[in-house]
Amino acid sequence: MIKHSEAVDQKLFTASGIIKTFGINSVLKGIDLSLGEGEVLALIGGNGAGKSTLMKIIMGIYQPDQGSVSIAGEKMTVFKPSSSLARGIYMVPQEPLLFPNMTVEENVLIGLGEKPGILKKRLKETMAEINWKLDLGRKAMSLSIAEQQLVELLRGLMRQARVLILDEPTSALTFDEVESLFKIVEDLKKKGIGIIYITHRLTEVFQIATHVAIMRDGVITLNGKISEFTREMLVKGLLPD
Repeated sequence: MIKHSEAVDQKLFTASGIIKTFGINSVLKGIDLSLGEGEVLALIGGNGAGKSTLMKIIMGIYQPDQGSVSIAGEKMTVFKPSSSLARGIYMVPQEPLLFPNMTVEENVLIGLGEKPGILKKRLKETMAEINWKLDLGRKAMSLSIAEQQLVELLRGLMRQARVLILDEPTSALTFDEVESLFKIVEDLKKKGIGIIYITHRLTEVFQIATHVAIMRDGVITLNGKISEFTREMLVKGLLPD
């Protein structure tokens, strides 16, 4: 678990010189990327840019061929999903992976080892912190996509996540649901949680992100504070040379 005080003057997450090759296919060609407390890093890139491979390295699914990943200043030496999760990395997938016949509460708390009473109290406190109300007794099959995403977010927060990865989170949401998600993201920023926000919608980037990075063909072609860029600059960064 990464505590707030440990991350002061440190990046929550840093990738340095990440190289990953599959056979003769060079997917990542020296990626440098970082994320600080309360930052939302919009990661943009077309299919095949290498975004998914980079996220799988951060999540411990793949090990880089070269380079390093550090969480709150501590270098990762073991690349396993359980290790990344224990260090505070949690990914909300594009399609939430809930157990349809289980309740919201059961889906959120599954796999956590604390006593049920303590877990329920912590869950209610976590929901209150992000101003989210949902009947914990509802079956997952009755939830909208937006509600399912929030259950996934709760899963991450209950596991002390300090870095949340949101993969195209608005692709199946209505306008009102998008606005609701953005409000929750703002609340998470205030809590000091860092968010990697994978998207292809440039309007969302300027609405929600503090930083932006463009990936193309396994390299970062543009990276910095969102205030430093215009929409035209981002479009140009996405285009092939």
